[in-house]
Amino acid sequence: MTELVWHAGTDEQQQHVVPVDALVGVLGSERLRELSGDVFLALLREQEALLEMAATADANAARKWWLVSQVVMAVVERLGPRVLARHADILAFILNILDRHGSDTKGSSTAPESVSEASLEELMQSLRTEAEEHGNSDIGGEGQANGDIGSESNHGVGGTEMVVLALMLLGQIMSASEAAAFAGMQPEATPDMPKVEWDGPSLQLLRRILDVIGRVGHDSTPMIAQLCMVTRRQVSLVLALHAGVGPSSSSGDSSEEDAELRRFNAALRDVRDTLVPVQAHGIIELRNMVLAKSRVVFESTERLDAVTSVFVEHVSDSDSFVYLNAIRALAALADAHGRVFVPRLVSLYEACAETDERLRMGEALVQCVERAGAMLGEYAHHVVPALVSVVQQTHDEPVVLFSAVSILAAAARTSPVALHRWLDEIAPTLAGVLLVAEARTDDAWVAVRRACAVFWADLCTGYGDRLLELCDTNMLRDVYKTLKNLEAADPDEIVRLQAQSGIALIDATVRGQLMSNYLP
Repeated sequence: MTELVWHAGTDEQQQHVVPVDALVGVLGSERLRELSGDVFLALLREQEALLEMAATADANAARKWWLVSQVVMAVVERLGPRVLARHADILAFILNILDRHGSDTKGSSTAPESVSEASLEELMQSLRTEAEEHGNSDIGGEGQANGDIGSESNHGVGGTEMVVLALMLLGQIMSASEAAAFAGMQPEATPDMPKVEWDGPSLQLLRRILDVIGRVGHDSTPMIAQLCMVTRRQVSLVLALHAGVGPSSSSGDSSEEDAELRRFNAALRDVRDTLVPVQAHGIIELRNMVLAKSRVVFESTERLDAVTSVFVEHVSDSDSFVYLNAIRALAALADAHGRVFVPRLVSLYEACAETDERLRMGEALVQCVERAGAMLGEYAHHVVPALVSVVQQTHDEPVVLFSAVSILAAAARTSPVALHRWLDEIAPTLAGVLLVAEARTDDAWVAVRRACAVFWADLCTGYGDRLLELCDTNMLRDVYKTLKNLEAADPDEIVRLQAQSGIALIDATVRGQLMSNYLP
């Protein structure tokens, strides 16, 4: 039987025993089924009040908060959705905790402490870990009161644990709501499936929580940021499932939109399936709806956010069948909703912490650039400066350099005129990359030199007869010298061939200009 023992002060005879198993058993009994949600909500409010008291260096309140926290964690783990019946009140509690944490972090002058990456299971059990480490030891002696807990109190005892708890509760509510919504599409679903009813105020709370999660995840430790990322996707999905359908002009349109809505919800259900082919089918269905510019997707902010979250999440999937479809889906979204989504795709590309994920986002961006064609000029002010910045900030990661320069080369091939205003910045940047890359012989750096040579060859081809008109003379002279050096000294045959192509185009353009100026 699990018990938490609290020794009051230094007197070993004065102790308080909290029989956790017995308490959870009482709350889980059928007789208290209707009241378990109220009791759990009271525990949360007591925990929040104790946290505020502990923040004033009240060591006794800090000890009580710790005890209540262990009870709350045990109740959530063993009773699950049963105690979350009053979800609107719990959402208000979650919003309060997250909003307070976001405000405290924003006002802090110190950077968040870096912690090692942990699995979701470890993150969700962070509160319980402390209990397992201490066991039934004395947590209220004089040394503890004046030492560890007092020290934590001065730094906001339990702040991180409360955020973890709030995100865990939010995840539980979202999972129950998602399961209930998907169960409505499946006749074989069990009748005891927990159901969460959503009304206008509850959905408004959820939208406010979604906004706060973004701020908390951006300004917190990697542990909290990872939890925020997961719960944000869950919230986006639930909001999408409960978004209303816009007004239609006729009953025929209404029935068509209802069919589209069922198709959309079924695709979201498939995406959450454990089978890889089913997940890929859901992504393909959502992509097809995006390409068809379905009103169900594009006339609802919640659904569009959910679709974007699904695509971004599965870009990181380990299965190539899933992530390749997710890359194509992101490119399709940028193609169908370019003005809104291309800047977001560029931001995602810049913000990727993992190299592999950035390469996959880069592949989606390449497809987007190639499909934009002559319309690339509308998005170039988002795309080109970001790519130049990535190249300038990357010194020792050749695969990232190759990705960024390859996207620039795709832009030069697709719509070279769109790059005109940034050539004065691109030229010295690529020259610096070549200076670093020419001394390296490994395949990754050879690929970087190839990408730079391809960029200049494609740009010269795209400009054609207007090369001298669109390029500054001094810049073109420097590019010509760079290509000459590559042609003469680079050990890679492909680099030399691309350099020769660029040189030939520049020579032909200059010769044609001279002929037109001096011959009748």
